[in-house]
Amino acid sequence: MTRLTNLSQPRSSSGRPSWRSSRLPRSSRWRRPLGLAGVLRLLRVGGLAGLALGVTVGCGPLDALTNATGSTDSRTPEPRSTAQRGDTSLRKLTSATDTPKPTPTRTPTPTPTVTLTPLPRPTSTYPAPKLPPPPKDEAPELERIKYKLETVVWASAGEVDQKGTRSSCSKSENDIIALGTYKFTCDVKLDDVQTRFAITATVKRSEVNWGWSAAKLPVAEKKAVYEATRQAFRPARVTCDVTDLEAVEVGTRTGLTCWVTDVYNENVTYHGKLLPNGALAFQPDGS
Repeated sequence: MTRLTNLSQPRSSSGRPSWRSSRLPRSSRWRRPLGLAGVLRLLRVGGLAGLALGVTVGCGPLDALTNATGSTDSRTPEPRSTAQRGDTSLRKLTSATDTPKPTPTRTPTPTPTVTLTPLPRPTSTYPAPKLPPPPKDEAPELERIKYKLETVVWASAGEVDQKGTRSSCSKSENDIIALGTYKFTCDVKLDDVQTRFAITATVKRSEVNWGWSAAKLPVAEKKAVYEATRQAFRPARVTCDVTDLEAVEVGTRTGLTCWVTDVYNENVTYHGKLLPNGALAFQPDGS
């Protein structure tokens, strides 16, 4: 850099100082920052040593670079302590890597072999017997009550024997003429099996309302076998504890018993329930 000075300079003949130029020593010259271009030039010329020197000279110590404004952008980010979305749960990871347990092998149940010939199975309930015609409307009230009770016995037994059926009541027709409520009994005998009915009758001016109940009703053997065969599972042989015609308790699950041998030669006990209308309902033992 060239500077002008008039110190200790000889004057011209006109008395004015004679100006001349002088150069300052190289060591006292002002150094201009190298800048990015200078750093690159040093890098090409002097390699890494030149780069370090250029950075030190032009930009100051390296500490100043790290402490300058905005230096936090170049810092290594600290690890975050909170779990981020997509983390794998330790519990899920553990359960996912568990060794699967072996599935137990099931031994197939052998199919039973049919060894007996099945019985023909009825598709409908035991046929109702054909009933004789009822008494005429002008017949005495007690006669019509007796006829109704006889139909109950015939339906339960599964057969009609009009000649072998006899009925009697503890009240006469004259005893139930007056208005009022009466309680009495009637007996219906079919062959050698007698059924007793408890009767409650209410006599009104224009009608008579009455009802009955019975502890037992007769059931024929052929009807019991028929119903057990129809309701049992693939029967081959059926026997029941009813012989010919017997009185069976009404409404009891164990009213009668039948033993069934199925086509696989397995023996199953069935219990029959007699309903008030004479129907039979069978269920296997233990059900």
